[in-house]
Amino acid sequence: MDELRAGQYWKTPFIWEPGCPEPATTTSLRFEAADAEWLQDAMAEVMSHSLDESDQFAVKQLGALPAAQELLAVPTDYFEMHAGWWQAAFDHAGNAVGFVLPVTFVDQSRWRSGLPQGTIYYMGVLPQHRSRGHGQDLLAQATRTFIQANCWRIFCDTGTSNLPMVGAFRKAGYKELAPWQRALS
Repeated sequence: MDELRAGQYWKTPFIWEPGCPEPATTTSLRFEAADAEWLQDAMAEVMSHSLDESDQFAVKQLGALPAAQELLAVPTDYFEMHAGWWQAAFDHAGNAVGFVLPVTFVDQSRWRSGLPQGTIYYMGVLPQHRSRGHGQDLLAQATRTFIQANCWRIFCDTGTSNLPMVGAFRKAGYKELAPWQRALS
């Protein structure tokens, strides 16, 4: 990797496309549409304990709740949110353990043959539920959502230092691309 420029951090991109492994249809979690108020609080908690440098920077600059609110103000000129896609995950005891926010790109240049390209806008496992494989289940749920929506490809990235998320993408069979630098913001 090149030398990291000031005000930047490393992101590792991943791609899922036909030919990559499809996730299992069963999971240890139950998913349902995420309540907006709960999601805002859960995102603030996840961002407060995040390994991603961008989240750390946002929380330091704004505070956890305003950082989550800013992130939840999805730029609709860039991403399309779909009803029911933003989901909260619950374990077998009914505890909320995390959430996943799949979207598609609006820009038609990212589409192929009329089919959209998807991305995970954000996902997180609540700190008290980490190290139990829930990130893998969240990623599998998003991947299934995109497959069912006939997305031609899924493009995602994560902070290179977020080793649990990098590991989840690798384990799920996503193709890993060379890391690139992105501005902290």
